[in-house]
Amino acid sequence: MLLFGGAEALQAEVLNLPLYKLAPVKTIDLKCVSAEAGIQIPVPNRWKVHKATLLFNYVNSTALLENRSKMTVRFNGNPISQINLNPLAPEGTVKLSIPPQFLESGYNNLTFSTTQHYTNDCESYCGPELWTTLNLDQAYIEIEYSLKDVPIKLSSISDFLFDPRMSSKNEINIVLENTGQEIISVAGIVASGVAKRFDYRKVSFSTSNSIKPGYDNVLIGGKEFVQSFLNSKGIPAPVIPGPYLKILHLPKSDANTPGEQFDATHALVIISGVGIDQLKLAAETLSIISASFPNSDEMIATAFTLPNIPMYGGKLIVSPDKKYSFKDMNVPTFTMKGGNPAPKDIVFRLPADFLIKPNVYADIFLNFSYGAASRSDSALNITINGKNARSIHLDNIKGALFEGYKLKIPTFMFKPGDNVLRFEAVLTPLNNKNCENLQFENLYLSIYENSTITFPDMPHFAELPKLELFMLNGFPVTRWPDGNGATIYLAKKDDNAISAALNLMGMITQKNGYPLFGIRITDKDPKKFDGELIIMGDVPSIPEKYMKAAPLILTREKTVPYPISRSWSNENSLAYSSQISDFKPGKGAVMEFLSPFTEGRTVIMLTAVSTQELLSLSDALTESNVQSQCAGSLNLIDLTPPNYSVFSLAVGKKYISGKTGKISFLERYLYFYPWLYYLAVALVVIALSLLIFYMLKRYRDRRMKGVSKKTDS
Repeated sequence: MLLFGGAEALQAEVLNLPLYKLAPVKTIDLKCVSAEAGIQIPVPNRWKVHKATLLFNYVNSTALLENRSKMTVRFNGNPISQINLNPLAPEGTVKLSIPPQFLESGYNNLTFSTTQHYTNDCESYCGPELWTTLNLDQAYIEIEYSLKDVPIKLSSISDFLFDPRMSSKNEINIVLENTGQEIISVAGIVASGVAKRFDYRKVSFSTSNSIKPGYDNVLIGGKEFVQSFLNSKGIPAPVIPGPYLKILHLPKSDANTPGEQFDATHALVIISGVGIDQLKLAAETLSIISASFPNSDEMIATAFTLPNIPMYGGKLIVSPDKKYSFKDMNVPTFTMKGGNPAPKDIVFRLPADFLIKPNVYADIFLNFSYGAASRSDSALNITINGKNARSIHLDNIKGALFEGYKLKIPTFMFKPGDNVLRFEAVLTPLNNKNCENLQFENLYLSIYENSTITFPDMPHFAELPKLELFMLNGFPVTRWPDGNGATIYLAKKDDNAISAALNLMGMITQKNGYPLFGIRITDKDPKKFDGELIIMGDVPSIPEKYMKAAPLILTREKTVPYPISRSWSNENSLAYSSQISDFKPGKGAVMEFLSPFTEGRTVIMLTAVSTQELLSLSDALTESNVQSQCAGSLNLIDLTPPNYSVFSLAVGKKYISGKTGKISFLERYLYFYPWLYYLAVALVVIALSLLIFYMLKRYRDRRMKGVSKKTDS
């Protein structure tokens, strides 16, 4: 049996997990007399592990002493191997068997620790000769497993079926009653909720009118359709009085075989009701189940209430003028100990369209303490996204405790999307002369969870098109995190196109961390649509009015931009070729451009030569290496998995988008032509000056006339 696909056999499956995808770095350097590095190995509740094998390569310094230099490999604290670090054979390959009982459900700790020496006499604790490098790009853990039976309770949806620890290919089949746009929109809610549970793990969707063996399936349809469907599989039809959810083992195609009617290792989740509103309520309820309740196999949803959704909300997003404690940001009090402590990272996200202004600062108030008897050149280094921001001198040999230590970090050091705030302690013992017993237990630095960070108010003002912002968190579709006000228009509707739309919704949900309850899917041209629009279809199906507004005009006579040269400002000089040529299979296009209907609104277009290629394009966009390469307004992607190639280009008309998306022509012109603002200010100053001059002149004239009359009298 293949996990989420393949024939229904009973043999175990083998999964090969490259370690660099889990770290995620391609090398780890273990330095100094002692060092340690860890990697977390995910094992879902769904797996029954039969065998596990670890293979990795390493290179050590040729200056090490073999009899005193060793590497120890531990799994969840249990030592599984010790390796001598031989200077005469500095490169090695290690293959280890991990006892299956060591692999527990959850995240397992694989640690590599080294003890390294270059002399039997006195040595420098962190001499440059003391190093060993692990090559994670050539390392993997191989796990042989089979699937456990799915517990027949709805809580399995959150803690068993759709699990971010599932490192294999995750594919879900959605069985639809019909392909009407209302049913497809319900399927979009389901796909969004499923993708959110998988978190950052890739998940893909397919749609059909029948069950796919070897996959988890979701059945969406009205009361009569579901009852008829189950009866055809030999399953008693349930009573469906309202918005209905049910889970059961996956029925097999040979429903009449006694004792083998179900595949217990896969599930069929049913979403039903009377009318589209009840279907939508059931789908929304499924999308939010995240606890061990209900522990029954079915339920009737009677109501659904969401919390207030702030604009620009989402996963790990910080808002301006709101104080966040480190505890709020999932970083409790932590301590960095010893002479070579590991750094600590705080990861958060900024809205994609924050306008960074000069001379604006984020405030960090640190509460921290450090130990006594550390040398006065010890320091706490603070970096933002890998760039040095500040350093705190730890110069008190008696140790110290600080409350409210204020750091002002210029906002230009941050970026839209993911940001990493790193704390790295450099701690040196006070007495570190050769041949002295070095004391490291007193070397510590603790940063407390009541430390805070605050960002200033920054306007939402983005210059578009920038597909890199869309790849960050779905902006501008996720300006409202549930996709409210956005529409996906399927220019050609078939199973491939519907599956492609569900894949895209899953990708956006995982990026922003909020189910897309508000997005609408339609197969009708939303003429004069006043919102963010995603168009998906093969090239012949895209309406001409959209195609002519796109950066790459794929009509019969195509207009193709070619970069000629690049300036220091990173802008391309472009030549345009009008040509009659074919758009062949093997390539997909993703484009972003100004809506032809409303200033400030965006159209995002995904197209390929066929809907099968469109589905391949949506699958490519779920790959992190493709997302990181997408930028500008035009991206051409070679559909050659797993080594996708992306060509990005900034071409076409630039436009701006404000906080709500819409923007006035006045704001637009003042942004692109700032000299108009200064001209307007100058004209106002001149007008006021003339007015004051005129009023003073009139006042003087009146006074002079009064003086003249008195003199005459």
